[in-house]
Amino acid sequence: MDPVLQVVKIKKQFAGVRALDGVDFDLLPGEVHALMGENGAGKSTLINIISGLIRPTSGSVFLEGREVHFNNSMDAKRAGISTITQEFNLVPQLTVAENIFLGREPVHAGGLIDWKTIRERAERTLAVLGLDVGLNQRVEYLDVGDRQLIEIAKALSGDFRVIMMDEPTAALNAAEVDRLFEIIGTLKKQGVAVLYVSHRLNEVFRIADRITVLRDGARVATRSLAGLHEDDVVTMMLGRSLARQAAVVATTDAGKRTALSVRDLSVAGALRDVSFDLSYGEVLGCAGLIGSGRFELLRTLFGLQQRSGGDIKIEGRPAALRNPQEAIRAGVAMLAEDRKTEGIFPDLEVLENLMITSATTKERKGKLLIDTDDEQKQYQEMRDLLDIKAFSPRQLITKLSGGNQQKVMIGRALVSKSRILLLNEPTRGVDVGTKMEIHALIRRLVAQGFAFLVSSSDVPELVAVSDRCMVFSAGRMTGTLAKEQITEDTITALAIGRGIMEENGHEQK
Repeated sequence: MDPVLQVVKIKKQFAGVRALDGVDFDLLPGEVHALMGENGAGKSTLINIISGLIRPTSGSVFLEGREVHFNNSMDAKRAGISTITQEFNLVPQLTVAENIFLGREPVHAGGLIDWKTIRERAERTLAVLGLDVGLNQRVEYLDVGDRQLIEIAKALSGDFRVIMMDEPTAALNAAEVDRLFEIIGTLKKQGVAVLYVSHRLNEVFRIADRITVLRDGARVATRSLAGLHEDDVVTMMLGRSLARQAAVVATTDAGKRTALSVRDLSVAGALRDVSFDLSYGEVLGCAGLIGSGRFELLRTLFGLQQRSGGDIKIEGRPAALRNPQEAIRAGVAMLAEDRKTEGIFPDLEVLENLMITSATTKERKGKLLIDTDDEQKQYQEMRDLLDIKAFSPRQLITKLSGGNQQKVMIGRALVSKSRILLLNEPTRGVDVGTKMEIHALIRRLVAQGFAFLVSSSDVPELVAVSDRCMVFSAGRMTGTLAKEQITEDTITALAIGRGIMEENGHEQK
């Protein structure tokens, strides 16, 4: 079978840094081909070259045997290649229907946009995805999961021969993932080729036919998944045994002084009567499907949403937390769920992104000036602690890989001197190695007495890092699990509302 897509000896150089080094890759009609590697391995660069966003330094791209040269993503789409990006490529101010057909609007003979056709086709596409949102609803009012489904709808709405999916399930719940995989199965039967990028090994083994692993800009191997095990893939990605990297620092008893106390917290349309305590020296997990309320809980504790009822205390003192500034002053910092829109400042440098919540000043001749020496010192400390891979503190944050951007965001929380850290999807979109590093960092900081509230859609992550785990469903807390009770099965059961459990794990009748 001839490849529908082939790249030959692709190289890409960025300011003296080799992002891709002679990569060969092919994609067959009707196959799902997984592309894997650590952050910075070259996956995004390869996808951007295929989709026309950047030009290779050398090498060739062939589509159905013919060499192609794309100047932009619209050229690639017109040729039959669609890309579902990890960082949403949506216009928040436009409606759902407008975003689905943006740049591909059907027109009447006179050149006017055919809105009737747009609505009909958008409605059919959303029905295929099982997404119940209004066509005229502006995208900025959708949650992250629905925005991800709109990105997928854009790809499904056209007649594409190749669909590239970059972390398409990062914001989806289990039912939505199952539906997406059903759709991928249908695409395979229709002969559509799918390039699937994910850090979730269980998904790759569930959906993919072949796998290509990149490391340090070079292709390590292309293999059929038949006969492979997850450890084999991780070893290819990391270039070392997973077992040597799996150890984390055990939690020490930093005392059980209460850091955060929440009583009867309610948020209009999102949460009802939530109560819990978080102690210094522990990780309290927060689980639940999209729409369960866990997302709004962390935003409320950081002052991004206002509560409609209930009380919050920090170290026993009432806390208003009406905005992020008050939260940071009270010792609370948050890692945002959507790194692109709510985390990084894309036009600022790494150092500026790191230090933006820290008041590092010194007085000189009666004036307060930024203490650049102190900033450099804290940057060095965070770079070493978090193993941030940046060429310079003056490098633009957008030039770092997603995993390193996430490390900078964690560093920002630490330099704010906060001791209560709210982590929203802390390892979303990062590679296996970075994920393990972040988990190990959490355990080290817990041993030093920090308090963590970790909200994640990645259930195995919550099992790995939590000392206790709250589970939410439909805006209510359905249970709090002790360490020995935290399993994927118990979390899933409570997340779908199969019972309300007390602190000791007994189900309430």
